[in-house]
Amino acid sequence: MPSMRQLARAAVLAALLPCAAYAETVVLHAESATAGADPQTAARKVDVVLKPESRQALADFTRDRVGKRIQLRSGGVLLSSATLRSPLEGDSFTITAGEHGFGGKSAEEIAQSIMKNGGLTVDDENKAK
Repeated sequence: MPSMRQLARAAVLAALLPCAAYAETVVLHAESATAGADPQTAARKVDVVLKPESRQALADFTRDRVGKRIQLRSGGVLLSSATLRSPLEGDSFTITAGEHGFGGKSAEEIAQSIMKNGGLTVDDENKAK
């Protein structure tokens, strides 16, 4: 029969498990990052092609987070925050600048940062920064 101490530990672990899911950060490595402009809106964008191991890491990370918000960053700059409608399972994606651009940086600077600094990070929106 479990002791009170064992039951208390189990209760604490059970309470902390949901928090552990929100503490994960995944590093994504890019094969390429290219700045450009959306042909329809002229909004600045960065097209990113991921390395194979990062494709799987992104798919795994997003599969359990459909319906939740995630953040994409490069060099500490928030590039995008979105609610996932489906897992991200492709080999590439496009990041389009918001109304304030890319945190004060140009699309070219972001593309260079992605390649120079080893890529991007993706994490849960409510993760403390």
